[in-house]
Amino acid sequence: MESVRIGIINKTINMLDFLLAEDAGIYTSHGLDVEFDLLGGLRSIEALLAGELDIIVSIGATARAIMQRDAPLKVVQLIHSNGPHWVMGRAGVASVHDLKGGSVQAGDKGTEPDVMVRKWLTKNGLEPDVDVELTYEKAHSGWTFHGPAPVEDGAIARTLEQEALEDKGFTTLVELCTEFPDTLIHGLVVKETTLVERPDMVRNLIRSHREVSAWINDGREETVQFIERQWSVSRERAERAVRSLHGVFVARMNPKEFATIIQSSSVAVGLPPITVDRLVAHIELD
Repeated sequence: MESVRIGIINKTINMLDFLLAEDAGIYTSHGLDVEFDLLGGLRSIEALLAGELDIIVSIGATARAIMQRDAPLKVVQLIHSNGPHWVMGRAGVASVHDLKGGSVQAGDKGTEPDVMVRKWLTKNGLEPDVDVELTYEKAHSGWTFHGPAPVEDGAIARTLEQEALEDKGFTTLVELCTEFPDTLIHGLVVKETTLVERPDMVRNLIRSHREVSAWINDGREETVQFIERQWSVSRERAERAVRSLHGVFVARMNPKEFATIIQSSSVAVGLPPITVDRLVAHIELD
């Protein structure tokens, strides 16, 4: 078994493929012994470059790190595409303009939800960090019916969380991935040296995600049962989550799908865009 340290953003359902692949023994079946650390965005970039992690998922942060400092990183697989992220406002916040003078919980700093919230505010005439305070949290545990409500005026909700915040009096203001499609994508990101030193590990990780994404998109019974158990939800909610996430968990490499994130990252850092070939590595499986 080969040990692999993977940085995932949190343990919400948006990381379903990683959590399910570990629980169901899919990684093990491909010779991998995985260990997760909860890091995303800028934090995960620093950990990967420092050798503290072997794999991270933040494609946008990777693109920006390459633009800013020519970071020696490569994306070897696209694994998440447009997973739903709703910005929800507390009672009395009916539109984006009601957030002026208030605050929004925007995921973790430097992640794509952070970037999209900033774009959404700016698009609507509000200046992030001036008109609206953005707050951050490393590896948010997820909103639940029985847990606390956000202290902010607005907060991001993911699948299974939207109805929990509605129960607390929040209403949906925008779905970020509909507003800015192909901006929130995740992948398997490695250092360039890893491609040379550990090619079999990279291939086996890709194989694992091809297998687990098929389980999710096929709505396999194991997937439904895992969601029920992992997030303590009813079977009905688990089945609804699987239906809503169909097509979100993928395992492919289509260069055209990286154009939007490269362009949005270029705008975010005010630097020229990189080429797709600089961002990705094409891995052939036997």
